[in-house]
Amino acid sequence: MILTEEIQQKIIATIEQDRTSPVVLPEHAYDVDGEVRVMIDRLPVHLHRHLHNLLIRPLGYRERMHDQSGVKGNVNPYLFKVVEGNRSPATHCHKGHLYEANEMPPNSRGYRCKQCYLNSQPEPHGTPNRDKTHCPQDHPYDEKNTIIDSAGRRRCDICTKEAKLKYVRRIRAQRKESK
Repeated sequence: MILTEEIQQKIIATIEQDRTSPVVLPEHAYDVDGEVRVMIDRLPVHLHRHLHNLLIRPLGYRERMHDQSGVKGNVNPYLFKVVEGNRSPATHCHKGHLYEANEMPPNSRGYRCKQCYLNSQPEPHGTPNRDKTHCPQDHPYDEKNTIIDSAGRRRCDICTKEAKLKYVRRIRAQRKESK
């Protein structure tokens, strides 16, 4: 959004009239992610942060703002809570899990609950094949014949040795042909 002096004064006047009510701008002012960004000194800045710097006080380097109004698209800085550091001021994630000792570092989408994150991850590699007792060439997966590769997958030792032997024979044959 292009923030002109006139638009900024209208927004500030609306906030000054009632500091306790959310200020929501026309829909075209919001980005795809629902945030209002304005250019300040050729840098994109969130409008609520810019207004906080103008109306309340400049925010510190590690300070962040969290909307306490519950209104999507609110830019009234008086309805935001200022927190320092990288911990979430929320006590529970959106699915109701307690954040205490369960919070992961924030990513590009915000804070993450460790329990929700782990539930969203796919099962580890090799899980669909754990019930198989033989390799595709019908060699048994037993203690003597099974090796675990660097990715944690089971491999048939007989098949691995045969593949290596086949490779070595092919390389030797190529070397003989090139001489």
